[in-house]
Amino acid sequence: MTGEDFEAFITYMGWSEREVARVMQLSRNSVAKYKREGAKADIDFACAALAAGLPKWSEREK
Repeated sequence: MTGEDFEAFITYMGWSEREVARVMQLSRNSVAKYKREGAKADIDFACAALAAGLPKWSEREK
C-alpha cells in the first residue's frame, strides 16, 4: 500500500488522522509514516476490511 493509497483510504472513510489511529489502534506517528512512506500488507488488508464494513474477527457472528 502506497502512502497515496493510505491517504485515499482515510479520505474515503471520512476520518481524521486521530480517528484512523484510534480505530486501527495505531500511534499517530505510524499514521503519519504510512501516509509518507506507505504501509505493509497487514495494514492494507485492515483498510480493505474496514472499508468493506467487516467486524473484527473476534466480534463476528459465530
